[in-house]
Amino acid sequence: MKNSSRSLWQFIQAMSKNEKVFFKRNFVDTGNDEPPLYLQLFDAIEQQKEYDEDAIVEKLAPVLTRKNLSYQKHYLYQQLCEALISYEGRDLPEQQVYDQIRLIRILRKKGLLDEAHIVWKKAVVKAREAEAFSLLGILKKEFEKMILWSSVHTPYDELHTLARGNIINYDDYAEMITLRDIYTEILLLKRKWHFDIDDNSIHELKLLLTRVTQSSFSDTTASFWFRHYYRMCRVTLQYLLNKNIPEAFSLLRETVSDWQQHPEHIHTDTENFIEVLNMVNYLGIQAGEFDFIEACFQHPVNDLIRDEAYRANFEAVKYLSLNKVYNKTARYNEVEKLVRQMKVEYGKWEPFINTETNRTVNLSLGIACFVLEEYADALYFFRRGSYVKDGTREEHIRIAHILLLLAAYNLNNDRIFDAQYRATYQYFYKRKKQHPFESELIRCLNRTFYMKSYRDKVAEYEKTLAKLETDDEVQQKAFAIFNYPGWLRSRIERISYREYVTRRVKNAAA
Repeated sequence: MKNSSRSLWQFIQAMSKNEKVFFKRNFVDTGNDEPPLYLQLFDAIEQQKEYDEDAIVEKLAPVLTRKNLSYQKHYLYQQLCEALISYEGRDLPEQQVYDQIRLIRILRKKGLLDEAHIVWKKAVVKAREAEAFSLLGILKKEFEKMILWSSVHTPYDELHTLARGNIINYDDYAEMITLRDIYTEILLLKRKWHFDIDDNSIHELKLLLTRVTQSSFSDTTASFWFRHYYRMCRVTLQYLLNKNIPEAFSLLRETVSDWQQHPEHIHTDTENFIEVLNMVNYLGIQAGEFDFIEACFQHPVNDLIRDEAYRANFEAVKYLSLNKVYNKTARYNEVEKLVRQMKVEYGKWEPFINTETNRTVNLSLGIACFVLEEYADALYFFRRGSYVKDGTREEHIRIAHILLLLAAYNLNNDRIFDAQYRATYQYFYKRKKQHPFESELIRCLNRTFYMKSYRDKVAEYEKTLAKLETDDEVQQKAFAIFNYPGWLRSRIERISYREYVTRRVKNAAA
């Protein structure tokens, strides 16, 4: 940790109130009347809204100087890390099993073998319940050592039975590890794109899908994680390849049900659960399963997500899903409520969500504002979505540039539109490669913006619509994010896009 960095300040600011209380109660020496210097340093840093090292030194002088500041910061950082490790490990089964393994070793070395056996039995049961397979391997090794050192008078029948009882056999365990590694590879590919995938990656995804379908998986397997990795591998691969979507959704439905029936894993593996909900968002929308999506995000099991960072990510995914559902079903009163809520809450979530989610939320907010005809806000959120770049989901940046031009078009301001058109044109010109629908939309917006005759505009809109009538998969995926043809038809009919979608939904339901 560099002395000049703000990392310690950021670390302390990121701590929750409960974590700070735990640190002060359990990791602070209170033997003296005067609080230790590192605690004074903690309080001084905690109170700062912006990190100011000079102010800290001045406040805590003469006990804190430039010479001992580096040491005190380093010592405080170590204490905070130990405190948070202890705090996080209180309710984690894996941590409890690991602590029991350490205790078994101590008892065994001291010759207290009966006591070691008692702890070992408890640890094995807990490890199997948590499917902590790596820790189970260590416990088997400890069992071997206890046999080597044990007295002949110790009964082994119960221990032997417990040692032999596995959730899955070693072949299935090896297969589960392979599926986990494949799933990691799939996630890395998924972060690059959800569509507009290059040919090499498509080939790689197909090879992975072939490998996964050859797995020894069975619906009756006792291992929760074997079921999870197999299903999520297939669900994500079929989603990315746009292949067998009904089958993929059926597997996703089974995955969600499995998590809801085994909520103990939500506490220990929240990231995996949120990724399942992410796929509910993407695949559920694609499959048109809107009722299922709402039911997933309203399920009481979600209340188990209490950690501030996890909760922020859950709420972001929930917003993305519900915003899509409400827009596609023309429930615009719900969209308005959602947008008002997001404008208040989003700032609290943003520090905890990753770049990809941040960009997706901004684009979603921009689309909602656009449909509600809040074009200035739409421009703001689209712009934020286009700025957030980390090498993931390049198709989102492309979509953001077209949506920016669309928002500028609807603001009907020459200066704003001209500036945005130049920026959009330059972005696509530098890329060299454009999809035909992107070129057609940009050209249509630029031409019609300056036309005075409504009849001429309609002719241009209809000409563009005719050119967009293709089965191109990338185009269809882009239009699923925002219905550009629907917007063009709303202009031809001289109604709002919101009214156009409402009519379409009512006609479909009739």
